Amino acid sequence: MKAASILCLAVLGMTGECLHAQLVRQPNTTLNLPATLPAATGYTTTNAITFAGGGGMTFTNPMCTAFPNGETNRLYVAQRAGVVRVVNNLSAATPSQAIFMDLASYLTSIGQSLPFADENGLLSMVFHPDYNDNGCFYLYFSITLSGQLHQRLARFQATGTPGSYNAAASADPATMTPLLTIYDQAINHNGGDLAFGADGYLYLSLGDEGGGGDFYNNARFINKDFWGQMIRLDVDNRPENLTPNAHAQPGPVSSAIHAGTYKVPADNPFIAFTSWHGQTIVPATVRTEIFATGFRNPFRFTIDPPTGRIFLGDVGQLNWEEVDIVVKGGDYGWSWREGFHEFFQSATVPPRFPDNSGGNTNAPPVNGFTPIDPIFEYVSDLSAGGTIYGPSVCGGIVYRGNQLTELQGKYIFGDVYGGGGIIAALTETSPGVWTAQQLTTRQQIVDFGTDPRNGEPLLCSLQGTIYRLVRNGITGTEPPATLSATGAFSNLATLTPGAGIVAYDPNVNFWSDYAIKSRWFSIPNTTDTITFSATGNWTFPTGTVWIKHFDFETTRGVPATRRKLETRFLVKTATDVYGLSYKWRADQSDADLVAEAGLTEEISSSLPSQTWRYPSRGECVTCHTPVGGHALSFNTPQLNRARDYGTGLQNQLQALSDAGYFSAAVTGVNNLAAFAAANDTSQSLEWRVRSYLAVNCVQCHQPGGASQGSWDARITTKTDAANLINGLLVNNDGDTANRFIVPGDTTHSILLRRQQGNGITRMPPLGTFERDLVNEQLVSDWIAALSTRQNFTQWQTAQSPPVGDVGDDPDHDGRSNLLEFLTGTNPHASSSGWSYGVMQSGGGVAQFQFTHPANRAAIIEVSSDLITWRTWDAPGNLPFYPAADTTRTITASLGSPDRFFRVRFEEL
Repeated sequence: MKAASILCLAVLGMTGECLHAQLVRQPNTTLNLPATLPAATGYTTTNAITFAGGGGMTFTNPMCTAFPNGETNRLYVAQRAGVVRVVNNLSAATPSQAIFMDLASYLTSIGQSLPFADENGLLSMVFHPDYNDNGCFYLYFSITLSGQLHQRLARFQATGTPGSYNAAASADPATMTPLLTIYDQAINHNGGDLAFGADGYLYLSLGDEGGGGDFYNNARFINKDFWGQMIRLDVDNRPENLTPNAHAQPGPVSSAIHAGTYKVPADNPFIAFTSWHGQTIVPATVRTEIFATGFRNPFRFTIDPPTGRIFLGDVGQLNWEEVDIVVKGGDYGWSWREGFHEFFQSATVPPRFPDNSGGNTNAPPVNGFTPIDPIFEYVSDLSAGGTIYGPSVCGGIVYRGNQLTELQGKYIFGDVYGGGGIIAALTETSPGVWTAQQLTTRQQIVDFGTDPRNGEPLLCSLQGTIYRLVRNGITGTEPPATLSATGAFSNLATLTPGAGIVAYDPNVNFWSDYAIKSRWFSIPNTTDTITFSATGNWTFPTGTVWIKHFDFETTRGVPATRRKLETRFLVKTATDVYGLSYKWRADQSDADLVAEAGLTEEISSSLPSQTWRYPSRGECVTCHTPVGGHALSFNTPQLNRARDYGTGLQNQLQALSDAGYFSAAVTGVNNLAAFAAANDTSQSLEWRVRSYLAVNCVQCHQPGGASQGSWDARITTKTDAANLINGLLVNNDGDTANRFIVPGDTTHSILLRRQQGNGITRMPPLGTFERDLVNEQLVSDWIAALSTRQNFTQWQTAQSPPVGDVGDDPDHDGRSNLLEFLTGTNPHASSSGWSYGVMQSGGGVAQFQFTHPANRAAIIEVSSDLITWRTWDAPGNLPFYPAADTTRTITASLGSPDRFFRVRFEEL
């Protein structure tokens, strides 16, 4: 359906002029900021858990680290022999450790004379997302039953009480509830990593069962065993999900599945498949738990929290190690391929298909084989060339910490043995294009976890130490240590900016915990320019600087208690941006540079008491994303408003254009969109909510953004296409009635719950501790109003009788159904129509009066020949969405020989 319709009118017009006040562009010579932040000359590793008196904590063959949601001061370490240890008081001068659970008596290793010389043991641990309430955690480990090796996924229960399990001191292994007990014919390729996704489901990676060359022919099939797969399980048994297919197996455990312990997510990708790799299969035999297939030994993977992307390291056979991004339904090609390359199968390996067809050839099937390429591969042996090499890739983690800003967003991974244990980083230089750099080396890193204190990566070495990455040197210019040294202000007391530093105001403020903000920008020379876009992101020259200052009322609502709190800088580099924060001193004389990792503290004498976050440099680039345009409030709908530059009010866009800040003059400023503030009740609820979402969420929530959510915050996407109303969720929180927005239902509208932090993480997730009550009420009001909102399809069926397509005209009044829908008129009554007043012209001025329908844009266009139309460059003729039907009058000059008018209506 088209979202616009037009009505034509005519009038004679003449030309006229419009004068503006003048903003004069000046160079800036005072700013003293480095072009880029200092760079690391290299990295090393050091013990992450240290003692004040020297030395650090060690463990016995640690396999992985874990901690539950909400924990910041305890770390759990799963040791290979079956003991789970908990480190208490991580931030203390002398942290301590204790046994949390001892599972050793359940574990096994083939070849007891060499315990765990194979690839068995306690391999992985993960906490349920609601662990603090339910006390559940999950382990994947090796177990011998009647003398035969199995791999088991099981749930355990901590000892404690609901609502405080994060403080639990122990767990009893007797609480074990097996979910899967999988018969294992070999001692290697068990895979064995666990993680919960944002969807609330449990993911488990499994190798091809071992033996070399996919000896048991598992990885090519979705209807045999779980080996060679990544599986996804609903461990909460949600009612909308499915019972798994039966899975008989040899040995003392006749079924790999423990009935009733989990369900299969209804959207798992291989449900009801009848063919695979060109072979007919029976749907009841499909392992519907499979999320992705075709792996050799996916020993470690990570689900990146902001993006939801699954990065996985798949250990190669002979020549190639690979890193994959796993997608639902993906086939990664083993054992037809190793990395990007054909894998040459040994004659000792069984035939390709279970019916013995295909012989020992390794040619893939002609039909039904579409493997996904790795994002990176490297050679197993140094002799083959390359600085990154090794025989056993260990999947890593996307850096989201605060202490190594230059690594932000890079994928950190390693090789267990190669080159002394190479640690490397992958950078996505453009979509789908990755480059690698070696960072350092450390032997036998078998897991990359996260430090609950600060989000830094934890590198788990089988040799006994949990490491962290640190720089071993830097090069470059450090940023100024004080605000006064930046050269931004000629007078700190009054915050008078230096020459060439220009103030600006946005239409809608980003929520900043009741702070009062002022903003400036500068392009230090007078030759570099901004590339303007009416609807998209602007492009900025290297060296552009934005400054944002925060004042704070220590007694909320009392202006006399206002004081300076923080001043931030954002600097455009040749490839990205970097951010700096300065904390104002108590005496207000100056502000000091905040450390790279940022700072969280209570605001002195605040009433009510309030905590403030001075962002880390990593957090700056987390929000100021390329997809969001880097400078989040520096765009057309934010700056399209008036400001006094000292010579009277002037539109900011026009002023910047006239001063030469854009690469080309901006035309038609009168017709550009402008965001609506929450308290502007003349504009519709929907437009105010869309403005709020665009300002506060668009840096992540749009195609290409970092968020996992499928809704689109951009105002260029119509509401009915943005997955806002009744939009499906990544995680419905166990309630199938939950949607992004449910008309008339605040209880099941997750947007409002996200704003409130009602049982789930509050959004936006960084830099805020206070609820935005004004915009919560705005969204709540909109949800209530949506109970009467209709899209075109709903409007069609609501008519009596229902009407046809957009172009139909049942009352023969010359107005299509779409126009009747947009103007709120009756499609069955020719007497019901949109009204407009008398058009006048004189002295080169035209006037047009009309009824502007509620929550619709009404854009007047002009033409001289009824063929070529353009938007009338008249004040007020912009995409404006009134709260109610409104009589409006547009008055402006006309360009000769324009004589005809028409109005284009658009829905939001």
